[in-house]
Amino acid sequence: IDQHNMDEDFPLSDKKKKNLQEKREIGKKAAELIEDGQTIIIDSGSTTFELAKNLKQFSELTVITNALNVAVLLAEFKNINTIVPGGILKKNSLSLVGILAERGFKDYFCDKLFLGVDGFDFDFGISTPNPEEAHLNQVMIEISKEVIVVTDSSKFPRRGFAFIAPVNKIHTVITDKGILPDHKSKMEGLGIRVLVV
Repeated sequence: IDQHNMDEDFPLSDKKKKNLQEKREIGKKAAELIEDGQTIIIDSGSTTFELAKNLKQFSELTVITNALNVAVLLAEFKNINTIVPGGILKKNSLSLVGILAERGFKDYFCDKLFLGVDGFDFDFGISTPNPEEAHLNQVMIEISKEVIVVTDSSKFPRRGFAFIAPVNKIHTVITDKGILPDHKSKMEGLGIRVLVV
């Protein structure tokens, strides 16, 4: 990948190759925060997809997702009830966005939201390259009891084009060992639980 294209919303297949081992570990750790019987939201993205792979062991779980690849994967797990909102399909990220998707989420209240981000800046907040996805993420945050950000350490401190939310909306961050001690303590100072894998 061309270095200057790094901040663009590049296709999922390219994204998957970047920091894959870290993403797998983050996905595994994220699954440990889920309890049987909960209702969770899984946002679209390569790290959240890794989380979805770890949900086989639950005997009862409801997952709302706007990511088609996550929904297809979960279709194979018989104890998972999967809800997919409507919307416009974004081909590069396989996610559903727009008014229909937002309406689809507004009917629910969920225990946990697992959110992938492209940028995490302590002053600006969390962000993504795409305004429609950012708007949908805001709706997800509104309807969730707990917001868990899953992101590899390359996203700190980085600012994407579209603002999602300030850091005070986040309860937990799961990231990899590449996180700088300074960034970790900054988050903890803001009252965020930080889990490093």
